[in-house]
Amino acid sequence: MTITSRSIMFYIAYLSYIARGLSKTRDVHVVLGSADENILDERIRKAIQYINTSDSPNILFISGGVKNAFADTNKMTEAAKAANMIENIEHNSVEIVLENKATNTAENFAYLKQWVNSNFSQDDLPDIVITTSDFHKNRAEQIFHGIIPDITPKWNLSKSACSNCWSDETIHMKNVKADILNALYIM
Repeated sequence: MTITSRSIMFYIAYLSYIARGLSKTRDVHVVLGSADENILDERIRKAIQYINTSDSPNILFISGGVKNAFADTNKMTEAAKAANMIENIEHNSVEIVLENKATNTAENFAYLKQWVNSNFSQDDLPDIVITTSDFHKNRAEQIFHGIIPDITPKWNLSKSACSNCWSDETIHMKNVKADILNALYIM
């Protein structure tokens, strides 16, 4: 068997490919906030369920601030409320990151992008799993791709008991482009 420079280059490329796959050892689970505590609770329970079945170390990125901070300066951020709900994580290697400035879905993803860019190289991007409500997925997906077009996330959807949320989403869908543009100013 003759070893050629072509076979060596192929072997090096193959090892590099394997190393990139092995280095992606963490998943980032993003939990989108909600001002509605019932919806936030549904999302947190769904994220915990997903993490408890995961084999890899995880980072739980909980995003959400206070929408009406001027109306109630003592109000706890959505991220802080969610963090208080997390008691049932069985996975022992979960790192929790709280992002408490975002006031909407587009800002959730803008701050996520900043955090990812600060903590990972382009060659070592983590897998992203987004936990949100079933009614919220279409809008969240459009916004995500408008802000972070180079990553394809996995979706972990809670089934919401909210009776008005599906119809409310049709109203919010009209604001997707404006929300993305406004959130891009954060970055």
